[in-house]
Amino acid sequence: MLSKLAAVLLAFAVPCAAAQDYPHKPVRLIVPFPPGGSVDLVARLVGKSLQDALKQPFVVDNKPGASGNVGAAYVAKAPPDGYTLLVGSAGVFAANQFLYANPPFDPLQAFAPIMRIVDQPNILVVGHQSPVHSVNELIALAKARAGKLSFGSASVGSAQHFSTEIFMQQAGVELLHVPYKGGAPALVDLMGGQIDMLFDTSPTALPYARSGKLRALAITSRQRSPLLPDVPTMKEAGLPDFEVVTWTGIAAPAGTPQAVIDRLNAAIKTALRGELRRQLEETSLIPVGDSPEAFREFMRKDADSYARLVKAARITPQ
Repeated sequence: MLSKLAAVLLAFAVPCAAAQDYPHKPVRLIVPFPPGGSVDLVARLVGKSLQDALKQPFVVDNKPGASGNVGAAYVAKAPPDGYTLLVGSAGVFAANQFLYANPPFDPLQAFAPIMRIVDQPNILVVGHQSPVHSVNELIALAKARAGKLSFGSASVGSAQHFSTEIFMQQAGVELLHVPYKGGAPALVDLMGGQIDMLFDTSPTALPYARSGKLRALAITSRQRSPLLPDVPTMKEAGLPDFEVVTWTGIAAPAGTPQAVIDRLNAAIKTALRGELRRQLEETSLIPVGDSPEAFREFMRKDADSYARLVKAARITPQ
């Protein structure tokens, strides 16, 4: 009897001891998109903060493909020990499951949520060579050239894609979708004139809008950004019901010890009270820093919202 009791106690003690020692080796932060996008930026800033706080390397590893599903599925199958983490977008954690006929994982079952790190608006941008200087002008041109103006996105079902679907519904226009494998290549093609418009994530669009390489027409948040004070919100630009804010979060494989989850959450929260907050806000990101429990509930509610949006947009699962 005593030997059985000892075995039970040992089973509980081993994860606790491992958590107290965590991390004792490098940690990989899997970003399921190419370098250069907003999720990659958040991962690198958070990774540096965690490295400073926990005294082990936090190495960003980009594994793009299938709208983020390749990298996310990799993390879902990783050992649940806290040494392989996923830094992903709303698409990976909420939307993709409704965009694929046979999704490779159920986000709420496959991952142990750690934190919703930031919220972020999108910025509606056109190339500097575009004849369009306002949202109203863009709508007029789109109606005159129905189905011919093109918009880019990081992938089917990405925040850029859904922002544009909402725009088309509310503005009463039809646009041609050109999906990419990440936001960065879409941005490059917009600057090169290969596509006509893009609802790009604010951190990546901001420097180009400021430098004049792109023209910012509007921002999708409720309020103007202090970093682009002259750029109106979509509501101010003539679409009163338009507001889209996406997000980036961090999670571990399901089954990761709760003590490890809590340690990571606490370390990021501490960083968000200092230099990390300033770095994120400088790129127009809005720090959140919620609890693992709050992040799980947010994922569930956001998934419900995406399910309705996919149905309304008549998107056929791939």
